[in-house]
Amino acid sequence: MRKTAPRHDSDPRPEPSAGAPEHRTSGNKQDLPWLLNEITQQSPIGIAVIDADGFFRNVNAAYGNLYGYTERELIGRSFTIVFAPENRQHILTRHTAFLSGKSDMAGEFEVVCRDGSSKTIISNSVRLESTSGGAPMRLVYVVDITERKLAERKLESARAFTQSVLDGLSAQVCVIDARGIIVAVNRAWRVFNRANGGERFDLNEGANYLEVCRHFNVAGTPDIASSPEFLAGLKAVMAADLTTFEFEYPCHRLAEQRWFIVRIARLVASDPPRIVLSHYNITSVKRLQQELAGRESLLADLAASIPGAMFRSVKPPGAQAQFSFVSAGIEDLIGLTPQAIYARKELAFDQILDEDRAEYDDKIRIATLLQSEWRHEFRVKGQDDAIKWLSAQAQARIGDDGSLTWTGIILDITARKKAEAALSASEARYRTLFETVPQGVIYHDKSMRISSANSAAQRILGLTLEQLQGRQSIDPRWKSIREDGSDFPGTEHPAMVAARTLKPVSDVVMGVAVPDRGFAWLKINAIPLLEAGELNEVYATFEDITAQVLLTHELRAKATTDELTRLANRRTLFERLAIEYERVQRNPSLRCCLLAIDIDHFKQVNDTWGHAAGDVVLKHVAQTMKQQTRRIDIAARIGGEEFIILLPDTSVENAQALAERIRASVENTRVSSGDHQIAVTISIGLSTINPDDRNDQVALERADLALYEAKHSGRNRVKLDPLLAGDQAQA
Repeated sequence: MRKTAPRHDSDPRPEPSAGAPEHRTSGNKQDLPWLLNEITQQSPIGIAVIDADGFFRNVNAAYGNLYGYTERELIGRSFTIVFAPENRQHILTRHTAFLSGKSDMAGEFEVVCRDGSSKTIISNSVRLESTSGGAPMRLVYVVDITERKLAERKLESARAFTQSVLDGLSAQVCVIDARGIIVAVNRAWRVFNRANGGERFDLNEGANYLEVCRHFNVAGTPDIASSPEFLAGLKAVMAADLTTFEFEYPCHRLAEQRWFIVRIARLVASDPPRIVLSHYNITSVKRLQQELAGRESLLADLAASIPGAMFRSVKPPGAQAQFSFVSAGIEDLIGLTPQAIYARKELAFDQILDEDRAEYDDKIRIATLLQSEWRHEFRVKGQDDAIKWLSAQAQARIGDDGSLTWTGIILDITARKKAEAALSASEARYRTLFETVPQGVIYHDKSMRISSANSAAQRILGLTLEQLQGRQSIDPRWKSIREDGSDFPGTEHPAMVAARTLKPVSDVVMGVAVPDRGFAWLKINAIPLLEAGELNEVYATFEDITAQVLLTHELRAKATTDELTRLANRRTLFERLAIEYERVQRNPSLRCCLLAIDIDHFKQVNDTWGHAAGDVVLKHVAQTMKQQTRRIDIAARIGGEEFIILLPDTSVENAQALAERIRASVENTRVSSGDHQIAVTISIGLSTINPDDRNDQVALERADLALYEAKHSGRNRVKLDPLLAGDQAQA
């Protein structure tokens, strides 16, 4: 009659209920002290408490966020949900062994998030002994090290890339340490070694660099290792007195004269110190120096012919911005040489027209707030008083030390601006469209009070600028919630977090109460703006994603509930049935009962009163079940007029008493449909999940047999399955 849904390790475990006398009493304040619970919930580190059976008893927000779940979605589920299916049994075995003191649960693990993505975590566990004599539990701490592992892989890739780059160089390159010992060489070095040193000399890693030079010299050729100039330069670089040194030397063979240049460079910030020596064969270069000089002159001419100018400015925290580079093309644009700008940077800004200066400053400020690309067009006056339109485009970058670096290019767009003059009306329409984009923008001052907000922000929040100004995120007039319906404290608002941590916060979803609208769901980003290393302002942007969130909630509800009765659907029932079957298999002392329920003569109801009346009857019976069952029970509609109630931790006697109450309540209540009062009854079959059942469908089959017996014994009654009936007869 029914097919059993597949069981998943990630399926939720039923919530405990104090109303059921047969429930196990774990997870109370004796086993998990109140203080520990408070610390767990507030910790920014992912923390979870897992019982002896491997199910989550408690998780904090940080733990759920790490995997993409809410706390409510994880509690009662197997902790192996966050591992790949092929690893779950092994992880569960380790968990059991840890609680018995036979192994530990510390180390790095690969986990799977809700959206299917993978992460790497460091996990550590503590064994929690029960003060009430119950089974021990495991307190686990997890830290996301995905980015670190990615960085390690990138570092390894970078090392391989570096070696491949070295091997691709035609120069003979070696790297030595502070004692002159070779620690790395490239392919060209090895080839040169085999061709010139032969098999007698091991002049690769581990050899002394100065010995290398002696082996490669021939009679009558000066020894590079004995050159005072070379030795002085090499020692100066090794002692960090110089960063680079270059030395030209001969290295002849009997049949050929050769000349080389060795370039010595100390690797900046290398620890331990490393010196790179690159030997270039310059024999042919010497013959082509004149030609090369001509080519370099041509290259310089080509570079000078490129229109526009490039620039870079750096503003350290607490200091004025300075130009670190300006190309020669700047002189054609504003009549100033790069040297003049280096000497006095204000000269460049003085060329901007007074009426354009305010907008110029605003554009810089906005780009800085967003840490995004800066594009702006403005006018300057050259030394000949000619007005030019310039287009500037630059990218901002915030350094680890808080310094702000702009790198960009400036072009002369005077001709284009003249051509665009006739399109001013279209340009005005474009600006209007840009100013009415739906993204909200809010500024917070140093005290985290709202100082300004754009029209989109006012529209989304349902408040005017006057009503918003001066408010803080912790203002009691705000009402904010998380996606699971829990309160969203003002102290955790993205703007407050950005101000506290001095780091950007991205893509935070929050429900905000809006006047005359209910809750608006927002996706919020917040960026702290620093001045001299201290907080100056916080900039927050948000978009209204209410429709998306409500649709997600609706789809989630449709996936787990029956649309007509709002009971659990068939899929949800079978998922929970699989979990309860597994629990009973692991702990045969547990009791779980099933009630199979069918509305008597339901076809007659439809035929007599119509299908609309039949729907009313179905909803009435479903509501009766909800009123009589506990929160941890699962009442589900699995067919037309067929229902199943799953009763975890419930004895046969209590299940039978519940079935009688439901049956009597349906019998004694008339269903109103229009002007009609409809009397209905139900038949119920009762069975239990037994430890020796071959699968979780067997209990359903026995419940169906009992329901069949109730139907054929006159309906409107409760019958036990044959096994239970036999047990009662023997008793």
